[in-house]
Amino acid sequence: MSKFMGFDPKAIEFLENIKQNNNKPWFDAHYDFYHKEILEVSRDLVEDLGEKLQQIAPGINVVPKVNGSIYRFARDARFSKDKTPYKSHISYLFWQGALKRTRCPGFYLSIRPEYIQIGVGINHFTPEYLQAWRQQCAHKTNAKKIRNIIDTLLKSGVSIHGEQLKRMPKGYSDDLVNQDLIRYKGLKCWYQLPLPKEIYAHEFVSFCYQYYQNLLPLFDWMVSILNEFTIEGEPLFLDSSSF
Repeated sequence: MSKFMGFDPKAIEFLENIKQNNNKPWFDAHYDFYHKEILEVSRDLVEDLGEKLQQIAPGINVVPKVNGSIYRFARDARFSKDKTPYKSHISYLFWQGALKRTRCPGFYLSIRPEYIQIGVGINHFTPEYLQAWRQQCAHKTNAKKIRNIIDTLLKSGVSIHGEQLKRMPKGYSDDLVNQDLIRYKGLKCWYQLPLPKEIYAHEFVSFCYQYYQNLLPLFDWMVSILNEFTIEGEPLFLDSSSF
């Protein structure tokens, strides 16, 4: 039985209002509302959406709590020019693997007053993952596979994001088909969509799920790369003759 029945419209208003009232006194005065209408509802959303995702990604981590599948609402401003204490969006992550959640392939969801983002990817590759990623993007057979996946997603309206090297890394030639992908140090792809009416009802779970199904080929490809090295972090080197 579904737990998530949609967000109250006032929850979206809360996200809009905190843009102009991004301070601890205002948040503290509205904490009860945040806890009931955003945090508790988010837990229900994570459970229901996670159950759906487990159908296409068995073993995916679904943790309905803050610092699990629910990102903290408080910002970490230590390394940011923006020193406001709170975010003005809600974010979620369902990840595959035993490494740190942000270092594993994951399904992402971000909700803002103006739009939502539904995506997959990894913010920052670990050194071991980065090596395996580059090798697979340059592999004579797999290079075509990931190129087709990316091109298909781009045609469907996905945008690609991530930090990139300005030049090709050492050991990789400039005539490879996936130069752009090889230069990524982390990669996320997402659909950015106007805030849908479904967000106020239980149908929001199915709404998100249909986009995750489109993104599944990239997610599966990224999971397969994760298997190129051990959990302990020792890379499994590929035969260079396969490049």
